[in-house]
Amino acid sequence: MERQSRLIAGLLERRRRLESAFPESARFFRFGAVGASGVAIDLAATASSSLLLHPDVAYVLGIGTAMTWNFFWNRRITFADARPRPLWRQYTGFCASCSIGALANWTTRTLLRRHVGFFARQFVLAVPIGVVAGMAFNYLLCRRFVFRTEDRDGACSPHEPNTPRR
Repeated sequence: MERQSRLIAGLLERRRRLESAFPESARFFRFGAVGASGVAIDLAATASSSLLLHPDVAYVLGIGTAMTWNFFWNRRITFADARPRPLWRQYTGFCASCSIGALANWTTRTLLRRHVGFFARQFVLAVPIGVVAGMAFNYLLCRRFVFRTEDRDGACSPHEPNTPRR
């Protein structure tokens, strides 16, 4: 038990050092981790709602559920140091920016499939490239417009709460 505690403490210390040395990279990694969890939420919501609803409606519910999930976790974990703003305003901005990221994702996939012969034959392999393109747009838009910090370009402490001060 003592060995496990020391191991965990050591891992947490390494994580703290990495986040101090590379704050924006650490923030991007957290954004990606939240997004990956959102994929699981999307799959679960789509699968469960497709039992009662048309698949197209299930897709919309899955995407909406995952987007809401990602918003709350990004607000709490990835952008915890953001300037406090009304929840509805951040949520609206998050959904708008993620819609732009979704368009970048779809456009990247479509362009690769139409203009690169390899992807025309193996169109599924364009999916991860599109996801990365969309994620980059989502991150940049969220970082600059939705979850702004006092010092937008400086290193920030990732553990300050994203709630209004009392």
